[in-house]
Amino acid sequence: MDQPTGRPADTREFMAMWNAVTAEHLTHKLTGALQELAHRVPNAPALAPAEAEAMAPLLIHAFQVAAAKEGGVHAAVQFLVEYGAPPAPEP
Repeated sequence: MDQPTGRPADTREFMAMWNAVTAEHLTHKLTGALQELAHRVPNAPALAPAEAEAMAPLLIHAFQVAAAKEGGVHAAVQFLVEYGAPPAPEP
């Protein structure tokens, strides 16, 4: 991916760049943490780097849901339950 050149044009562009860098950093950090956690939890299967890296953004989003004003742990768990599930049939 090409690195952006120069300074951001406005606050919106700055926030987009900041969010992208933050997400990349958190994904990297959580990937390592997930792999280590798998080693520490008794009887847990090992997570390959690619598996942990695939799960990290999803868990980060769940953490964001939990931290939102109207979120919470229940909302985060519901997000994870519904993630990727086929839509419910209409009555």
